[in-house]
Amino acid sequence: MNIRTATKADMAQIFQLEQAAFGEHCYPDFLFRQWLDLSPSLLLVAEAESTDESACSERNSAFLGYVVGSLGEVKAQGWVLSLAVTESARGKGVGKALLEQFIARATSMGCKQLRLTVHPDNRALHLYHSCGFRFESAEADYFGPNEPRQVLVRVKPCEE
Repeated sequence: MNIRTATKADMAQIFQLEQAAFGEHCYPDFLFRQWLDLSPSLLLVAEAESTDESACSERNSAFLGYVVGSLGEVKAQGWVLSLAVTESARGKGVGKALLEQFIARATSMGCKQLRLTVHPDNRALHLYHSCGFRFESAEADYFGPNEPRQVLVRVKPCEE
């Protein structure tokens, strides 16, 4: 697996996965393009190694997932805004690799504290916990009525 900074050529695949993963709560396609312009080092994609024939057997199947985030007005604070992995690549370490690389890049930019929001039933909670994210607060209607989210904060490095 290769993790790299996204390019304009990745935008369609990123948005397609964003829609599939988050449905009505997905970010609009133009926002990913703007993130690419504003903070390209915090928009990462994972792709299968070219020697992995099983992962590259279909059109666009080399694309495995993405992560995007931002540093706040106070650069020591940042957010993981979206992380998604293709259904066929879930459970294979892609999300953790993306998150670890994102954390490393944000840290190198001076970020000392990262936050994210997650639905309480999201299967990725274990991933976030393994990378040092801990419960900070809950909001019952984060995205609107009956749309609960937990806010997690990270204050330590990923566990090996």
